[in-house]
Amino acid sequence: MAGEGDLAGALARVPTRTMNRRLVRCVPALDFLEGSPPSFLYTSGRPNRCNPAGVDCLYFSEGERVATLEFRRLFGSAGIATPPKLTFVAEVDLRHVIDLEKSEVKRALDLSSHEIFQPWRGAASPTRLQQLGGAVSRQRAVSAIRYPSDACRRAGTKGWNLAIFPDAVAIPSGVRIIGHAGTVLEELP
Repeated sequence: MAGEGDLAGALARVPTRTMNRRLVRCVPALDFLEGSPPSFLYTSGRPNRCNPAGVDCLYFSEGERVATLEFRRLFGSAGIATPPKLTFVAEVDLRHVIDLEKSEVKRALDLSSHEIFQPWRGAASPTRLQQLGGAVSRQRAVSAIRYPSDACRRAGTKGWNLAIFPDAVAIPSGVRIIGHAGTVLEELP
């Protein structure tokens, strides 16, 4: 298995795709409202499936069903009642996305299905997928990783998520949070 340095080199050669579509994100409503000021594009820098600690990453889902399953799993695993959620929509136009649905992409990154679903909470060191996210966050060509939803897999269905690295989103790519009647509420870059 290659290390993060090898992943950085592989990013220059890995096939990417464009993505121009709407995505959905669910966040705890009260946490959102307590933000100062509230931000639709808030990132905490805490580790998650595709980013190690200290790397900013936005997580979206390809549809509200997937976003809701991800939200429920987050709080269900903590053993607490599911808090009220806020659901919002983003329009993304991304020129270079790593798509882990493609076998040639997984081969180019030497990334197995086991590594894609590897547990990251409590891991002693960054997982292979977190290492990939760390490498993506330090360059400006690739801006996102499309990966399968573990919450959907556990529910016996399929679904996809997108991890977007704000520091890697550059014009002509963009992320826009859309309000009523298509109003842009917040955007990257």
